[in-house]
Amino acid sequence: MSVNANYNGRSPNNTSNIKYFVPGQNANLWVAKKYLNTNVSPNVYENVLTPSSTNYPNLYIPGDLFVDGSIIHPSDLLLKDNIVTISNELSDTIMKLKPTQFTYKSDTQKQVHYGFIAQEFEEHLPELVTNKPNPNSNVNPSMPKSLETNNIKAINYLEIVPLLVNKIQSMQKEIDEMKSIIKGNK
Repeated sequence: MSVNANYNGRSPNNTSNIKYFVPGQNANLWVAKKYLNTNVSPNVYENVLTPSSTNYPNLYIPGDLFVDGSIIHPSDLLLKDNIVTISNELSDTIMKLKPTQFTYKSDTQKQVHYGFIAQEFEEHLPELVTNKPNPNSNVNPSMPKSLETNNIKAINYLEIVPLLVNKIQSMQKEIDEMKSIIKGNK
């Protein structure tokens, strides 16, 4: 176990629920009580993988992520600077995006997904596209050679939501104005 993690001033101990994930080493699995089914004995456990290395701040999951709760992002005013209301021009950018349907080359089940092509998306909203190390590079022998590059592009889908909300608000305002005009003509 590494000794360089920050536990907010607390030292980890044998009962700590925080464990380490170190790239290149076996995954650090720990057990957690399974509360999904209240009919299950409270002594039933399942393995959970937790990344907590400052050397590898990202987690790549080559499959689905199920969360029995919420995915929560810090959003407190105390954490933010340079706050600016999203302009209509910026939210209009979403009208230029091309939603797609696709399957992943590495998925043998060929499950259908919906989203965007990062390279096209980046032309309109580059601040929501990042380059990440390709987790399949030189690791997965079944991965097509065309995907064995050092980096892949990823989209921050969650930050599209404020743009969508702004666009919906703008469109609703236009609808309300049109209703008012139509009512005035009757």
